[in-house]
This record gives sequence, C-alpha cells and structure tokens, in this order.
Amino acid sequence: MREFAALLGVPDRTVSKWEAAGESRTPRPHMQAILDTALHLADAEAQARFENALGSTGSIDSPSTGIFLPSGNGVDVNSWADDVDRARLYADRQDFQFASRLMQRWLVRAEDARMDESTIYLKGQSLVVLGNVQRDQGILRGPHSADSVYRQALACFKSLHADRRHAQVELLTTVLAEMSGGLEVSARQYQLLADDERLGALDRARARLWIGTALSKKSRLTEDRSDATVQAIVRAIQDFETLDEPDEWSVSHQKLALAYLAAGDPIKAAEAIDIAATGHHLGSPLQQVRLSTAQAHILCSDPASRDSGFALLDQTYELAEKFGLAHQMVSIRRIRADVESTPKQKNSNSPGRKPLAVAALPTSEQLEDALLIWKYHQMGHELKSVDAAIGLGSHDLGVADYAAELYRREFFPVVVFSGGNSPTTKAKFPRGEAVHYKEHAVSLGIPETSILVDVEATNTGQNITLSKRVLAQESILPDSVMLISKPYMERRAYATCRKMWPEVQVVCASEPLKFDDYISNIGNAKLVIDMLVGDLQRVIEYPKMGFAVEQVVPEEIQGAFQRLIEAGYTSRLMS
Repeated sequence: MREFAALLGVPDRTVSKWEAAGESRTPRPHMQAILDTALHLADAEAQARFENALGSTGSIDSPSTGIFLPSGNGVDVNSWADDVDRARLYADRQDFQFASRLMQRWLVRAEDARMDESTIYLKGQSLVVLGNVQRDQGILRGPHSADSVYRQALACFKSLHADRRHAQVELLTTVLAEMSGGLEVSARQYQLLADDERLGALDRARARLWIGTALSKKSRLTEDRSDATVQAIVRAIQDFETLDEPDEWSVSHQKLALAYLAAGDPIKAAEAIDIAATGHHLGSPLQQVRLSTAQAHILCSDPASRDSGFALLDQTYELAEKFGLAHQMVSIRRIRADVESTPKQKNSNSPGRKPLAVAALPTSEQLEDALLIWKYHQMGHELKSVDAAIGLGSHDLGVADYAAELYRREFFPVVVFSGGNSPTTKAKFPRGEAVHYKEHAVSLGIPETSILVDVEATNTGQNITLSKRVLAQESILPDSVMLISKPYMERRAYATCRKMWPEVQVVCASEPLKFDDYISNIGNAKLVIDMLVGDLQRVIEYPKMGFAVEQVVPEEIQGAFQRLIEAGYTSRLMS
C-alpha cells in the first residue's frame, strides 16, 4: 500500500481507505484521473491482471475521465485529450519533463495533419500546459519560453473565437509580465481582466488577487505603503469565500501576509500567514514552496526569529531545487540577500511585543516533547459497540473518515456530527463543520438516515450538550457514546463529556495515525505542536473553570509542556 501510494503521490491512508471500502468507494474525479494515468502507464502484464480482476474483456486504453471529441483528420483526438489531462496532472506534481514530452509528442503529430476545430482546440490546450511548465521552471521570455508558447495558444483560441479561453491565456500572460518585473503594467491589466465578462467568476477573483500581488511587490521596491494593496487582496478573499473556494481563500491569506509585511506590519503578517497555513492542503511541491517561502520571509523580518527563518529558507530552497522551480529559487536567494543586508537593529521588536510566532522548524528535542504530549492526549480506549457516536467538528476531515469506517464495522447505529464555524475552519468548511462532515460521510457510504447534525456548537462543551439534545429529539437516550475526534483531542473530549454528561459511558476514538504521519497530513509541524500545547493547557485549566473533570498530568508531560511554551509554541494558548 505504501509503495502504491508513493506511485500515485497520495497519502498512505487514502489507499488504506480504498482497500477497506472496496466497491462502495467511488474516487473523486481528480483522484480517478490519477488512477487512470497510473493504469495507462502500467506494463501489459499489470493491465492484464487488472482486467482479469474485474472480469473485464473491454479495452482500457481510454480512461473514463477523458474529454471525448470527434476524430479529426488522422489524429486520435480522444487520446490527445486524455494526454492533456495527464500532462496537467504531471505538471501539477512538478514532473515537468514528462508533461512536456506528452504535449510535444502531440504537437509534432499535429504538424502533419489537416487541422480542424477539434485539433486546433487541443493544440491550444497543449500549448497552455507547455507554457505553464515553462513558467513554473522560470523560463519566462525568449524562444521556446512561456511567453512564446502562450502567444501561440492565443492565436489558436482567437481563430476559434473561443473568447473565454483567449481571456484565460491573457490572464496567464499578465502573470508573466508580473513575474518579469512589469508590476505597474500587470496591475493595470489585472484590473481590466477583473471586470472582463469573458472570464468566469473564479478567474475574475484571481485577477483581483493578483492586482494586490503586483502592488505588494511594487510597494516592497518603492516603500509605497498604500492601503490599495491590502484592499485588493481582501476583496479577493471575500470573492473566494462567496465562491466556496477554500484553497484559493488560503492562498489569498498567504498573499495578504506578504502585503502586510511590505506595509511594515509584521504582526498582521504573522496572523495572516497562520491562517493560510491552517487552511493549507498539502498539494504540489510548488504550493508548499510558496507557502514555506512566505513563512520564512516573515520569520526573517523579526530578529528574534531570523535564524529560524534562514533555516526554513534553506530547507525550502532544497525543495525548490529538487523540483526545478527556478523562479522560486531566485526569490528565495533574493529574500536571503535582502535580509542579510538589513541591520538587525532596524527591525528590532516594539516594546512589550512577543517575538513573531510563525511556522519555524522544530528541533528533534521539541519533536520528542511533542510526541510525549501526543501520546498523553490519546486515551487508549478499546473500541466497543455503543448506542451512538458523536463526531466532534474541527479542521480535520479525518474525523468523518474514521466515523464512516467505524459505522461500517457496526460499532454504532447512529452518529451525530457536531460543529458550526470557527475562524480557522470557515474557509475549509463554509457551510459549517457538521454539514461538511455529513456530506463526506454520506459519500463514504453512511446512510443519511443514520446521521444527525448539530450546526450550532462552537466549543467542545456545546458539542456534547447539543449532541445530547439532538439525540433526545430523535427519542435516542443512549447509555453509551463514542466520541470521535482529532487524535490529540481525545483526553479533552473525555474530560468534557464526563463533566457535561456524567451518566453516560464514554469511549474515545480517533484515526490510528502516527505523530509523523499526522504532521505530514497537516503539512505544518509548528501548527500541530501549537495545537498539542493548546489542548494540554485546556486539559489543565478547564477543570478550574467548571468545563471538565480533572485529569492527572504526569511530571514529564508538564515538563514537555513548559519547554515547548518557552520555545514559542504558543499560538493556540488561551489568552
């Protein structure tokens, strides 16, 4: 399973869930495309085994997710369309060589064919993929560059009167102008495209975001600290929230953080980058490099965290170099040079201000302390059948995953998903944590009739009391419940339930993940440690406030807790 997950570029647990669910699991479209590509690239023997396993005698040459077009003049346009999809996937994973080879192969074949609308359209799409590859490699201008390839794509879409596609490529050429230093020109062009009806709402929102990006870069060069930069990005954030685009919303906060940094407000910059990291889904190496570069840049702005910033820059540079991200490598070198040329006293802390707390790299000793707390948070309860389960809402969709697995294993007949919105989950779950949990669980095979929801809870105490009320409204009065939570929240959930619902028997459960795997899934080690420390503080302090029953905290756990606080893992502490 681990080898297959590595081949696909997905987490190990994704493959484990496919194995457990069997035929009841239908992969999402982007995941199906990855699987189709892997099958297409497999050797003949593996494909034969696949067909035998299905009991199928049909061809598997054309994946079900392809774009099917009429055949055109000696070119197999269906296969070409399939390869455009495959090339996009490989480009997104920074396998630039293979993505380019796929597209070049079809473009060469098309030279000898009589072109019709289908082949011209596919040529334009192939050129866009090639242009994106060149752009991400930092090959911006000159022969065979992103600029040259995009202009060929513009000609294709213009000949077809494909106005939306043409406008989308105009947006890409504006990105090139920005990357090449044409900040004023690109900002003006972004403004025009933000109001261009040829583009869809998502592309117009991206144009608004990039207005702010160009202005932010310009302000760093000219020290012009206009509010226009922040206003443009905030407008884009609002658009992405309306469009229910959590990934774009998260990226926008990353851009907002850099805008605040350029405006001389490192405190707001640190707050914005923390939101970006919380909502970030580990996707491509390019996305990780961009986020880590921004985090390191903010760390470097404060003398107290400059060394951590340099360490993160070095690590990020290695990742960029590994995947051939030349433009990002240049940006990282420029940031380091700028910081090294700035005297430390120029960026000295304001009186009474704590050093910035951005995602720095934890030391091995800090990871050991965090592992101790991770294990303490888990109750170690043996799974057993209960009358009902409660899925505690949070940023972690793994709670709904595990609830679906335990339901299929018949540990409970009904589950309540509880949770409204919080500042850290609003982007990821705009309709509320419980609603998104339910939708996800239904997609995994739990019948809707077995799911109840509480959309009002904003803390763990309300998760318990409101779930109890929801069950009672359905005439369900359980003697035993299972609390399904994030791995590091088991103990706090248990202590809260014993206080709020003392008459019920409690079993705590969470996904059986290792600490390292959880950090990999979240993609931000500092954020995970911050959350471990914050939950432990609540385990200690909530009994004094009447929110939970008291728990024994061993001395070694208290010691680890204090050392991590002293090291700056404080963003999730109660004020």
